[in-house]
Amino acid sequence: MDERVKSSVPADPGHWSEKSKHSISYHYKREYTDIDYVCWRCKAPSVFTAEDQKYTFEVKKASVDQRRILCGACWSESNKIRALLENCESEWVTSKKRLQRDSDFLKRWLELLVQLEEYVPYKPDIAKKNMLKKLLSA
Repeated sequence: MDERVKSSVPADPGHWSEKSKHSISYHYKREYTDIDYVCWRCKAPSVFTAEDQKYTFEVKKASVDQRRILCGACWSESNKIRALLENCESEWVTSKKRLQRDSDFLKRWLELLVQLEEYVPYKPDIAKKNMLKKLLSA
């Protein structure tokens, strides 16, 4: 990443979540400083700005142990996919009998699960994918 001046803003750990208040950082963190990182998915250089950290930890109450892995564009796209997956889950809960025979719905749901794997470095939902594959092959 290119050389740039990193910004910083004062931290107020008193506004952190209860879980974060029990971390070692609670006793030492006095300011947030920009954190450079590379997006896990697209490899774009990105910055978790000091201002974003203050908002994330003090307003949204996210854990101070959280680290960014996706750039803004990839994060936004992953949230869209998650919202569509939530819709599939909701539809499934209310109309399972009908939807287990709806190949278009099952394919769309499976495709979304596969797409999400591009944005998360952790274990995919293998059980759900296997269920959908089994229903599609029936």
